[in-house]
Amino acid sequence: MRAVRAYRKRERILKFEGGFHGMNDYALMSMSPKRRANSPEPAPDSAGIPQVVRGEVLIAPFNDLAAATALIEKHHDELAGVILEPFQRVISPKPGFLQGLRDVTAKYKVPLVFDEIVTGFRFAYGGAQELYGVTPDLCTLGKVIGGGFPLAAVVGKAAILDHFDKAAVGDEGFMPQIGTLSGNPIAAAAGLATLKILQRPGAYEKIRATGEKLMAGFRDLFRSAGIPAQITGVGSLFDIVFTDKPIVDYWSTAEADNAMLGRFNQLLLENGVLKGNTKFYVSLAHTDEDVKKTLDAAGVAVAALKTGKAA
Repeated sequence: MRAVRAYRKRERILKFEGGFHGMNDYALMSMSPKRRANSPEPAPDSAGIPQVVRGEVLIAPFNDLAAATALIEKHHDELAGVILEPFQRVISPKPGFLQGLRDVTAKYKVPLVFDEIVTGFRFAYGGAQELYGVTPDLCTLGKVIGGGFPLAAVVGKAAILDHFDKAAVGDEGFMPQIGTLSGNPIAAAAGLATLKILQRPGAYEKIRATGEKLMAGFRDLFRSAGIPAQITGVGSLFDIVFTDKPIVDYWSTAEADNAMLGRFNQLLLENGVLKGNTKFYVSLAHTDEDVKKTLDAAGVAVAALKTGKAA
């Protein structure tokens, strides 16, 4: 966000309701709102955020291209950039949504930023950009790129990245970026080793096939039990949302039965499968035996949910 401000010499950022972009003040606007606000006004998700920050952030509903386009067209001369997760939390973009954002931001020369901390090198070697066929102006990478070690990167157009180089932009345009772990050689070595493995022929096909077996198995279990649940995502990253409504935006996930998800996760744990609060992450290390063990545990969990024993 700071980079596009430096580049555009504008201050306002448009982000999407429910989008997660770290723990800075701007990102904590409408990240997990508790009540519906009047878009485009943001709602702070933390104490301690200066009131003035509200005026620097605009909020659009994810997957609503018409609403986002209208905001960009109205505020384009104030906008430093538009930032979003191309796959937001567990919500897939509707066909044409990302391309529509690319078109309208390009029209007004407003930088489009993809937060690919989660999806980069996970959805494909080229991340969500490759999977969905849409290229932003700037992109953040992390998690997979470090192979389990703390490592992150910002990549994109040279004209924006030049602001990290004082020799290229001068004192007034320079944007320092310093971190304790920046350039950590152990993390860099781990990251390079990880990327070499992911470049092996068939790597992503294997990851996707493993995940798709799990997704299909979960669908069958919930369908047979008559429990309203949707499997949302792709083979390498997905989750279960306990609702019978379409998953299109923040509220369609926030208003799902998240207590049921918590009980399901706990039942998986009790049956030998550790899952985070949200999302299944599939890797090359997972085997057919792991898939079977997970689905066996899920079968026990779903049966308990159906009979109410997990209540």
